[in-house]
Amino acid sequence: MHRPDFWGLLGEGDRKDLIAAARSRVFPPGGILCSQGEPTTHVFILQSGWVKVFTDTPEGRKTLEALRREGEIVGEIAGQVTGYRTATVQALGTVHALLIGTRQLGEFLDSRPVAAQAYRQAMAEVQQVAYEKQRSRDLLSGAQRLAGLLLDLTEQPGLPRPHAQANRDVAAPQLLLSQEELASLIGASRSTVTRALQGWRSRHIIGTDQRRIQVLDRARLERIADRDSGGPSLAPGKPVILSKTLQERGPLSRRKCEYNTHWIA
Repeated sequence: MHRPDFWGLLGEGDRKDLIAAARSRVFPPGGILCSQGEPTTHVFILQSGWVKVFTDTPEGRKTLEALRREGEIVGEIAGQVTGYRTATVQALGTVHALLIGTRQLGEFLDSRPVAAQAYRQAMAEVQQVAYEKQRSRDLLSGAQRLAGLLLDLTEQPGLPRPHAQANRDVAAPQLLLSQEELASLIGASRSTVTRALQGWRSRHIIGTDQRRIQVLDRARLERIADRDSGGPSLAPGKPVILSKTLQERGPLSRRKCEYNTHWIA
């Protein structure tokens, strides 16, 4: 079941008024929307594209905390709690976003009860996803969590399919993620990710084609993720592409390569 996002929950009139009150910005691939530690002056409402949210440790290590997609509001928690950005937000591909001041947004919601309810519901959904993510770390193995992540990323809503063919598919965005970032998203080691992908390839659950990995047996991947027995689901939706952006050593990658998660029609 698709989790509703803030933009999708708004009525048409509230959307038009919010567009009029906000500034529109386009961020290029790799562009930084905001940086950890900056004062929080505004929030972002993603109109198209994906962003990754990561934190920097005192030792200089980056940890990928989450992926956020079009329709979602980003930066709202820091504006309400700390007053400073708690993470850095970076564009994955081209991102179109609305920027609105935190005080402006508060006044907008105060004057529109329906929009305020949409905001509360969207924030509740964010909290539920965080809870389910923690629950999955308590109950599932690293391989199970990776299977679940791949299933979620290949089902995200609102995304066109890659490589249009005979009116069936249209171009989809690419999520540029390394094995280390996949590991960070599921709270596991990179070696766990590498071993899991290698094992699934040998069992024909996934297939490799020079620069791509395809999900060949979605039902088996669902069983690995414990989805067939009502296990946790982080965010169901439609297919996307996973691409490795770094030179990574290991059985699955001797070169820079791209992971394509493939749906079964």
